Amino acid sequence: MPIAKKIETEAGFLGIWEISETSDSLLKEYQFSSKEKEEFEKIKAEKRRIEYIASRLLVQNLLNVKNEIIYEATGKPILKNQAFNISISHSANLVAVLISKKNIGVDVELCNRNIDKVAKRFLSNEEFRTVENSNNPQIAKIIYWGAKESIFKCSDYNGVHFYKQILISPFPIGDEGIFDGKLISGTDTEYFKLWYFTFQNNMVVFCVEDKTKAM
Repeated sequence: MPIAKKIETEAGFLGIWEISETSDSLLKEYQFSSKEKEEFEKIKAEKRRIEYIASRLLVQNLLNVKNEIIYEATGKPILKNQAFNISISHSANLVAVLISKKNIGVDVELCNRNIDKVAKRFLSNEEFRTVENSNNPQIAKIIYWGAKESIFKCSDYNGVHFYKQILISPFPIGDEGIFDGKLISGTDTEYFKLWYFTFQNNMVVFCVEDKTKAM
């Protein structure tokens, strides 16, 4: 199994799979349920087929038992008959899965992904200035984007405006680090602790809801 990284964190168990095989070769490693087989056979794109199997193999490895991934009406993944939460993300060459009993989210992005055209749609004015004044604006944008994606995946709110509802506290930009964020919806505010690190030209960002700050 090409698991590139497996770590236990405060947020939960994080597994990263490097995409290097074909879907046909991965089929030999995984035993489908009837529902999974039906879902899989509807997928035509090769990359999506690989991601489907790899994410489930990661779950199996992290939990040491096979478990089905099902989806809520919102599209949020959940583990069938498990007390664990799950978050999944894909980049061009990696699949990441985070599993925890806490509320969590994960995002993985290529470090050289060009998101300049959408930066002002997910960064607040203050965040945009902070990013542009950082020592590495490209990496800063990728971290902020991953942070906001992770928080969005963690939260149950829909229709969130990233630039004004998900806010990130300033932090030093490096190869890895820890920082804070929050999501504001009406009179409610959710707080999050976030981690990031670079891995094989990817930025991995993940979060856990920090309920202590809401008290």
